[in-house]
Amino acid sequence: MLEIESKLRSESLEQANRHTCKLLLNCYIRELAQEREDDIALNADTLDYAVAFPVCGVTVFGKLAYYSAAGEHEYESIRRSGANGANGHVEYGELVQWIIRELSSEGLGTGEGAPADDNRITDEQARSFAEKVDNSCRNLALFIERAAELEVFDYRTSEQSLIYGHPFHPFPKNSRGFSERDVRMFSPELRTSFRLGYFAVRKDVFRDEWVAEDKKVPPHESVQAHLRHTLGDKSGEYAPLPVHPWQYKHVLGLSEVQDYVREGKLVPLGSLGPLVYPTTSVRTVYVPDMNCNIKLSLSMQITNLIRTNSDEQMRRTLDASRYLLRHGCFGPNSPTRIAYETGVSTCRFADEKLTRQFTIVYRPIEFDPACTYVLASLAEAPQPGRPSRLTSMLGGFGRSGQADRWFARYLELSLLPLVRVAWEKGIHFEAHLQNTLLTLRDGMPEAFIIRDLEGVSVEIGRAAEGLGTARGQELSGPLFYSREQAWARTSYYFIVNHLGSLIHAMARDAGVPETHFWTIVRETLRRAYERSGNAFAKHLLTAGTFYAKRNMLSCLKGSGEAPAYVPVGNLIQETEE
Repeated sequence: MLEIESKLRSESLEQANRHTCKLLLNCYIRELAQEREDDIALNADTLDYAVAFPVCGVTVFGKLAYYSAAGEHEYESIRRSGANGANGHVEYGELVQWIIRELSSEGLGTGEGAPADDNRITDEQARSFAEKVDNSCRNLALFIERAAELEVFDYRTSEQSLIYGHPFHPFPKNSRGFSERDVRMFSPELRTSFRLGYFAVRKDVFRDEWVAEDKKVPPHESVQAHLRHTLGDKSGEYAPLPVHPWQYKHVLGLSEVQDYVREGKLVPLGSLGPLVYPTTSVRTVYVPDMNCNIKLSLSMQITNLIRTNSDEQMRRTLDASRYLLRHGCFGPNSPTRIAYETGVSTCRFADEKLTRQFTIVYRPIEFDPACTYVLASLAEAPQPGRPSRLTSMLGGFGRSGQADRWFARYLELSLLPLVRVAWEKGIHFEAHLQNTLLTLRDGMPEAFIIRDLEGVSVEIGRAAEGLGTARGQELSGPLFYSREQAWARTSYYFIVNHLGSLIHAMARDAGVPETHFWTIVRETLRRAYERSGNAFAKHLLTAGTFYAKRNMLSCLKGSGEAPAYVPVGNLIQETEE
């Protein structure tokens, strides 16, 4: 038994190493192909590739298993040559150092959004970057060993099956701040569940805000009963507030929180309430007994950002929910739907940086959890060389034209409504794969659901025209963008990120070029434009480039809150035959 476990661990470590190398290479190629075109060579016909790091005297080379027009290449082999005459296997730690040395020699790339005056990488930035890649790879090895083969059969299991994460991020599974024990207790990839920690918050410092009275999510009855039992006659002076178990322990170590406890403003209640299940974002939990998700705060890094809920983020979220509820957006009977955040609760401190550590958001569940899935999990293949979960779930798209028909239906529920509401109402969504859900019925798409409304953007010009601006709602708030900015956001989040990865998975599994499915996107948009004259559809058809995040370079500089961007080719673009 020990020998088998040791072999599995060794295989998982090797697989995690290869996947991390793949991420680093794909990030490097996407983000630096223009500036370093002489150092990067990929041949779509022979599947040969080579990436030179001249400062280090190293070239990474090999064969691709699949050439991706969107840049999400699959690697059959990853080898190196040139370093002290060495020729062989590549370790991710070596690749990290070659990338850092290469970029340190001339400064970071100066693409869209990159600071022009300070592109040098400091020693601390280099060290932090390497540590996060290492943390992510270690976590990934554990997830592969323990959970890669677990089945996805409903909403909950899809939320807990995103093993590999973002395909264009250098450390998508970084959870810096979690101990090894915390990783095993709280990682969704390991199919964990737990109870939340609760505070009773005195009502003079308790704050909550709901988009409407009928949208309130009441505390679970077991929590209310515990509050009454613990506080007796004073229970009416307090409101229960859930926090993540890790955060519960963390905030109790803060002196300002201890002051509140001594003053009776906060009463720690411990672990209670129904079981919750962490979801793809780690800090958001699914609560089946309450039929909702709760977006919690975690004062630690998930990928490259501290995941607390700031006042500005919450204002943006509630403004978006109210705006969308007021305008109807897709209509009451549409198969394209929105998972609304309906309320926010917190404990108020004088320092907003303390308040945000307690702030939570409620998102009720209004879909069928038995047959609804997170799209990011469906697009993943559980193991290299295996089909994606979507392809496996649907039986492999075995019949002629089945994949095309499925994809055309999918675009009817996703692309077309998003493009229509963008043009008619100026409303745009951050609809990347992790922010979208799909309900399947008899294998076919039945409903497309968008969540996480903090990412909504509204064209300020459309709002100013009177397409539903609320009285007193300022058009200068964080919800409103110029048309150019809003169009760029949808182009990245849905076209480049969402469709790019979904098409990659489907095309790879079908053994066809990605252009096969991009042609279906093009024809779908062309018909929509011819019917309606939708200018956003025309933009998507004709734009020469879109912009994608430079996640690797932004992470190196610690600028994840304001990432740099790089132009990428528009795979929809109409071309001369």
